[in-house]
Amino acid sequence: MPSLGEINAMDGAKAHELFARCTIASQYCDTLVKTRPYFSEDNLLSASDQATRNLNAKALLVAFSGHPRIGERKAHSAWASAEQSGVSADDAKVLADLAAANLAYEEKFDHVFLICATGKSGAEMLAECKRRINNSPEVEIEEAREQLRLINRIRIHKLLEEA
Repeated sequence: MPSLGEINAMDGAKAHELFARCTIASQYCDTLVKTRPYFSEDNLLSASDQATRNLNAKALLVAFSGHPRIGERKAHSAWASAEQSGVSADDAKVLADLAAANLAYEEKFDHVFLICATGKSGAEMLAECKRRINNSPEVEIEEAREQLRLINRIRIHKLLEEA
């Protein structure tokens, strides 16, 4: 993966493709392309945070759709598999309960339950899903946005670590 200098020098299409590894929402990627150059990792992380905060409702739903359900894997999502590695160690009961909670959440909010899974067990994520399902849609969309922000930060770090 490229260094900050290489990211700054990329043509727009290539930079957009790179940032899409963090989230598939074009609005997010477009913002990160337009706000270059980045002079430090912190500068890029701040831009990522701001781009996530500024996603409109439609772009948020697109971003959420790029994430698998907790406990599931998508072929194009190797990072998601690693981020959810705490789930695979859980017992069958927790996984079944998590699958049911995911479906109940999606029924209520019409999008995938999004959580920054890194370092969390299946039981922890199940408890969080059960807590958040009691949120209003307005509160929940902001909680999910915050989780997306945290995931994007982790993925920006990964982009730079692969350099």
